Amino acid sequence: MTNSSDQNPDNGVFAWQFPNADREKAWRHYSYGEERWWGDFGRELPVPADPFEAKPWSMGPFEKYSGNPVFAPDPGSWDCGRYDGGVHNGATVVHQNRFWYVYRGERPIDIPQKGPVDYICDIGIAVSDDGVNFERVRDYSPLFRTGTNRQYSYEDVNLVEHKGVFYLFCNQWFWENMADTSINGTFLATSTDLLHWQRHGIVFPNAAQIHRNAVVLQNPQNEAVKVNGRFWMYINDGIIATSEDMIHWISEAGAHHWPGGEGCFAMADHNPERPDDIVLFTGGNHTGHFYAIGEVLLSKADPTMPLDWLGAPALHAETTIPHENGRNAEPPYEPISSFADCIFFNGLTRYNGKWWLYYGGSEFYTCLATANAR
Repeated sequence: MTNSSDQNPDNGVFAWQFPNADREKAWRHYSYGEERWWGDFGRELPVPADPFEAKPWSMGPFEKYSGNPVFAPDPGSWDCGRYDGGVHNGATVVHQNRFWYVYRGERPIDIPQKGPVDYICDIGIAVSDDGVNFERVRDYSPLFRTGTNRQYSYEDVNLVEHKGVFYLFCNQWFWENMADTSINGTFLATSTDLLHWQRHGIVFPNAAQIHRNAVVLQNPQNEAVKVNGRFWMYINDGIIATSEDMIHWISEAGAHHWPGGEGCFAMADHNPERPDDIVLFTGGNHTGHFYAIGEVLLSKADPTMPLDWLGAPALHAETTIPHENGRNAEPPYEPISSFADCIFFNGLTRYNGKWWLYYGGSEFYTCLATANAR
């Protein structure tokens, strides 16, 4: 989830402009409304009792880990967090039999800027032997805010591997001029070891509009998937891009609309009984939730054409879970974020017969949900 959804289009109010004590009240007043926010899953059909059984192509159901959250901000560090943001929206791969979590870490802004935003992010690395207990790789984190690049915020990771090279796509933002496509939008870096990264910069510098939340079609091992000889990328606002080398991409407006808003993840080659299926996960307004996870079915026969969608969220916040509703994960459950009823994710991988999905709780914590994989 990115900054551009944080503004109320009716009057330009930002949640962070309110005093801390009033933020949650202000956010709830301005937040929910299908006419204001991404996400347009229809309500014309009743939600089935078991949406996954009703849609045999779908992935799930997902069960939330009872020990959530699995990753939290580190006070005093570069990813110390702030009200409304912490460590979340990271990508996950299993490399050398370890889980690697490449995540977005937030902090209050530490460089003078004339823009309206009071936070800034970089990308960090954490590893785990069991997918639950993560340790920060401090010698190599954070990755990108150095030198003149310290002015940028780096957010929302999509990670994919091809022939031994890891491709990291994320959003780069310059708060003083967020409309300039030459310095804002989808950013790319590559690595062969997940530790040392080569910057390639903005992927679509000449685009007519910002390209953000790019998700590359991949398989359960997080390897890039080719369809009709090209790699495929889904981007917010119905934009689709293709590439022959994973570095140079050509984008165009999609001919067909898919529901759901922001891109989370795009999966293929995951169901041997349905080899042509593509499942696009999206985040946004879904059947009454402010931000929840949806699933959209597409096909390799035409990767641009939505065919079906899951009738209920694949994952949504629960009011009984404090850290999914803007509260601290520990008693006395004090407010730490105005992003109540908000779940978004970028990290999904298959390991030991299960899907491991890492999602953001209240935009502050990283949480885990798992599902049996076919």
